[in-house]
Amino acid sequence: MKRIIFYLIILKKALLLFIYNIFRQKNRLCVQLRKSIENYLFFQPSKFRAVPLQRDLLGKFKPIRFLTSDRVKLYSWFIEPKQNMPTILYLHGQAESILKHQNVARFCLGNGFGLFLLSYRGHYKSGGHATEKGVYTDAQSAVEKLKELGVDTKNIIIWGHSLGTVTALETAMNNEVKGIILQSPIKDIKTAAIDVNNFYCRRIHLPTLTAINREIIMNTEFVQKFDAMSKIKRVKCPILILHSKTDRIAPYTNSIELAQNNPDALLKIFDRGTHWDCAWCINSILEFIKSLEHNKIEKAEV
Repeated sequence: MKRIIFYLIILKKALLLFIYNIFRQKNRLCVQLRKSIENYLFFQPSKFRAVPLQRDLLGKFKPIRFLTSDRVKLYSWFIEPKQNMPTILYLHGQAESILKHQNVARFCLGNGFGLFLLSYRGHYKSGGHATEKGVYTDAQSAVEKLKELGVDTKNIIIWGHSLGTVTALETAMNNEVKGIILQSPIKDIKTAAIDVNNFYCRRIHLPTLTAINREIIMNTEFVQKFDAMSKIKRVKCPILILHSKTDRIAPYTNSIELAQNNPDALLKIFDRGTHWDCAWCINSILEFIKSLEHNKIEKAEV
C-alpha cells in the first residue's frame, strides 16, 4: 500500500510540474499559481513523516509559541543554554519536521548548548503556509524571539540542514551571529529539484520519467530561487560546511562549490553518511563550536 501511495505522489509531482510550465506568462495570476505549485513541491510538510516524541526528552525543553513579523503563529522547542554557552538556531530541511531532529536536542542537552528548534510556517504545530520569503521571515523572527529570551545574537550559531541551509545563509547575512553550520547543503532550488527527482524516480525504477522530469526542470524558471551560491558570498561569520560522499539526495559537490564562493568557509567531506541524520558529522560540529568558543577566549585575552 505504501508503495502505491509513493507512486501516486511521484506522479502527482510530475503532473504539477507539467501544469506549472503551462502558465509561464508573467501576469500576477500566473505567477501566484506557479508559486503555489512551488510551495507544494519545495516543502511538503507531510504529517505521515511525524515520529513520536521520545520519553527521555519529556520536560527537557520549553515549547515556545510566538508571532512572526508578518503575524504568523509559529511553534518551536527552546532549551536554555548553560552559563555563557552558545545557542543553536536549528533550521530543518524539506519534507521534515522538528520531531525528526530529536538527536539535535540530545546533542545540545549533553553539551550545555542552548537550542531553538524552529518549526516553519505550515509545518508541525505552526500556522500559515510555507514560502521562500515566509521561511526567511520565520528564521529572522526566531532570532528576535531569542533576543527576548535573553540570548545575545552574537552568541547564536545557526545550523541549517539541506533546504534549511539556504535559510541559514539568509539569516546569517542579516545578523551578526557567532557562526553557521551547513549540513548537506543545496546550491539552489533548480539543481536541488533535479537531484530529488533523480533520487525518487530511480527508487521506483522509472528511468523514462526521470529523464522527462529532468529535462522539464532544466528548462523551468522558478519564481523562488533559494540561491545559496550567491548568499554564501555575503556571509561574514565563521562557516562550517559538511557533506557525505554517500548522500543520495544532495551530491557532495554542492558543498565543494559553495566553499569556493567563500574562502573563509571550513569544508569537511566524509566518506560515509546519510542525508537524513547527523551522526556522521556530529563530532566535527562539536569541534567547530568549541573552536568558536576558543577564539572568543583568545580575543578576550588580547
